Amino acid sequence: MKWLLLIPHYLVLLVLWVAFAALTLIAYVAVLVTGRYPPAIFAFNVGVLRWSWRVGFYGYQVLGTDRYPPFTLAEVPDYPAGLLIDGPPRPPRRQPLVAWLFAIPHILILSVLTATGGWQLFGDDADANVASFSLVGIVVLIVALSLAARGRAPRGLHDLLVGVARWSLRVVAYVALLSAQYPPLRLDQGDTEPPLDQAGSSGSAHTHPAARQPAPTPAAGAGVTGRVIALTAGVFLLPAAIGIGSAGVLALAADRDAAGYVTSQGLRIDSPTGAVTAESLQIQTDDIWSQVLVDYGRVRITASNPAGAPLFIGIAPQADVDRWLAGTAHDRLAGGYAFGDVGFDRTPGPIRGVTAPQVQSFWLAATSKTGDVVLDWRVTDGSFAIVLANATGAPGISATGQIATRIPDPTGLGLGLLGGAIPLAVLAFALIYLGAAGLGRRHAGPRPPVVVQGREDVKGGLTVDDQLVVVGHDRAVAHQ
Repeated sequence: MKWLLLIPHYLVLLVLWVAFAALTLIAYVAVLVTGRYPPAIFAFNVGVLRWSWRVGFYGYQVLGTDRYPPFTLAEVPDYPAGLLIDGPPRPPRRQPLVAWLFAIPHILILSVLTATGGWQLFGDDADANVASFSLVGIVVLIVALSLAARGRAPRGLHDLLVGVARWSLRVVAYVALLSAQYPPLRLDQGDTEPPLDQAGSSGSAHTHPAARQPAPTPAAGAGVTGRVIALTAGVFLLPAAIGIGSAGVLALAADRDAAGYVTSQGLRIDSPTGAVTAESLQIQTDDIWSQVLVDYGRVRITASNPAGAPLFIGIAPQADVDRWLAGTAHDRLAGGYAFGDVGFDRTPGPIRGVTAPQVQSFWLAATSKTGDVVLDWRVTDGSFAIVLANATGAPGISATGQIATRIPDPTGLGLGLLGGAIPLAVLAFALIYLGAAGLGRRHAGPRPPVVVQGREDVKGGLTVDDQLVVVGHDRAVAHQ
């Protein structure tokens, strides 16, 4: 039942992770320019990782507890899974440029542990008889079966799953610049984080069964509704900005020839049937935008037979083509054939020749010849089918071809789309930052203690002989 209970968390985390990615980009720029990680972004991004870790610990990353995870970015001291990251860090300015490169060894090892593979179970059809699995998935399955049968998980497997999760969180924290310390290449298993390397503890991440950090104290009167609205609005605006901007880039990159045609990649078509069709092409010109396109909207189809046999290309209403090919198997193009990715969907019926296509009277445009066959058609309203066949109607079609469409000059459209996408993206990033910064500060809690060994002078002559535990910025507590 956990997958069902976790759906609300997954929906919230989808929004939070979009914000996490956007804020990480802002943090990359900030570190490159200033060498500092913005504290408000740090608090929010750590909260997102913390929330995700609690959900994974409860759910199918560990199956470590039946206590439902709370809906908060803050550390929950008595929850059986927690995450602390010392910071904000002071990463080197080069880290945004090289962190992903240095993380490759970790990613390769973790991909072996967590990536899905497959085994063919039986038969010759690999697509129909393959079982997908991953090492972590198998371990989680064994843990689930043990919980169902014995009421407890094998300790060793539990420790292994926590270790893999800990390793993954360290790598994410490093790549996201939440940690300046390079993560160790090791699998630290068990509930308790082992001692840090002697290299230092600045910017390190700690996962543990129950983080004993005091609960955060929100500022008086600090509401969250406005921040949540701003964050959510920014998250929804950002994909829209990316989509509009991508459309603008595609429009500017459209490869038009001198006549204004954009041509698909070359298509290779081999079919034992008597006809190959591209069906259900819906064209409607009753709106202004379509009318503009129709002024340019010519379709040019080119095909040739490698052996030099004559080919036929025709365009006709879909209903007429259906009647003509009724009861005869033919291959229909499926998938993104405009981009060269050709697939076929064969209709039922015997494989045989078709009635000579040239004598049919329903064609809106048709041509047939030996060599390169070129059909040029001006689009009109309706539902249409394009038919490729041998000129004689005999079965067995072998051809290469291209489809081209004449379009207006897209430069103005592309610039307009980009001009709209840029301010929309700026607004989205601003809303995400404003919402996340407020939520991050609200749920950050007190700074983790910094332990200073030996004799130190702190704030106007306060000294200790053994150890000083500094909490926050302005409060010192002597220990031992």
